Amino acid sequence: MTIRTFFSSRSFLALIFVGTLQTSCTVDEPASFWSPGSSSGAVVKDKKATTTEEKKEAAAKAKLAAAKAKEEAAKAKVEADRKAAEEKAEAKEKADKLALAKKKEAEKLAKEAAEAKEEAAAEAAELAAEEAEKKAKAEALLAREKEKEAEKQAKLAARAKLEADRAARDGEREIEAVATRKPSGGGFFSLLSIGTSSRQYKSEGHEIYVNQALLPALDPSNAKIEVDLSDQRARVYREDGPHKVLVIETQISSGKSGHATPTGTFRIGEKLEQKQSTLYGTWVDRGGNAVGGSSEVGRRPSGASHFVGADMPYWMRINGGIGLHVGIVPDYPASHGCIRVPASVQPLIFSKVGVGTPVTVTH
Repeated sequence: MTIRTFFSSRSFLALIFVGTLQTSCTVDEPASFWSPGSSSGAVVKDKKATTTEEKKEAAAKAKLAAAKAKEEAAKAKVEADRKAAEEKAEAKEKADKLALAKKKEAEKLAKEAAEAKEEAAAEAAELAAEEAEKKAKAEALLAREKEKEAEKQAKLAARAKLEADRAARDGEREIEAVATRKPSGGGFFSLLSIGTSSRQYKSEGHEIYVNQALLPALDPSNAKIEVDLSDQRARVYREDGPHKVLVIETQISSGKSGHATPTGTFRIGEKLEQKQSTLYGTWVDRGGNAVGGSSEVGRRPSGASHFVGADMPYWMRINGGIGLHVGIVPDYPASHGCIRVPASVQPLIFSKVGVGTPVTVTH
């Protein structure tokens, strides 16, 4: 059989199929339809050898890949550790900077607070020093005023004492003048004189009582004046708790009809040794002669030059323009509302009472 006859034969395809089954095709060698001189045992042996080499190669590759992966993991860990350390260092640096900034800010605030506190303390000390200086000046001024007032009061007291001593001496002389006279039987003053060292006497026709034993203990702190308009008498008491003791009694002359002395409870509001009335007195001409007799300031007579107010020595104001003072004391109300007291006893009363002493006027 020729080749041409072979290829034309119907069994061509079957032969090709059989040849294919008997032929091994690998990666390293070309496929063939037929390999003469090869046997099936050689084919199996070659196949096994190829599989072992492939396994070894695959294992080597796997081992190499694992080593490479391990190396890459180690590198990645080192890199991660490095980055973590850098981040930690960076965070620590930031935290340190923030803590330092906060510390500086706190120190700055503390310094400012201390400076403000020192400034406030300095201002407070300065204000306190100013206040202390003002207070010292005020106290010094007050002390000077008190000293002046004390000197003034001492002078007034000395003058009042001189007047009182003079009045007492006058009274003593009057007492001596009537000492040999036989007292009239009974009566208010004779009862007061029983068993005491008090004396009664007349001063220019005025019946006056002074308890010499109690007089030294009478002063503005315990004195009280009571005026009885019905019997035209004034009495000075020394208050001793709920009790009162009569020390001085004198005749007075109160307001006449149309000029009644007001009644009530008052207090002495002013004391003046020398005072002149601003309402009642005498109009005089240029030569100083009285014109028209006693008169009021609002009734100027013809020929009068100026008005001279009536003298009201040892003045003690009790209500508005009403007060007790030295004046003419007849046996009836004769004043324009004031309470006239004999000159022999008013200086003594004046010296024993003070501003604020209670005065009760009844009828």
